[in-house]
Amino acid sequence: MSYEEAVHQVSDSVGLPTGLVDKIYKAYWKAVREHIKSLPLKEDLTDEEFSQLRPNVNIPSIGKLYVTLDKYKRLKEHYKNKTKKQ
Repeated sequence: MSYEEAVHQVSDSVGLPTGLVDKIYKAYWKAVREHIKSLPLKEDLTDEEFSQLRPNVNIPSIGKLYVTLDKYKRLKEHYKNKTKKQ
């Protein structure tokens, strides 16, 4: 099923115009993107600062997008090592 077909199907089932359904869907993903971009994950955060963040987004029927402290530290270390070599 293509995106357009899915929009039409949802539009028909809820009784809203397809343009509105499309805008709502895109606004939802824009909000998820903005939340993730707003996190200061490129900075060197302490364990306490990281624990105060909300670095996860739960998307119904898909699952949770998240970052653990351990993963954050490993990726920061990998990035530091990579930039030192250049």
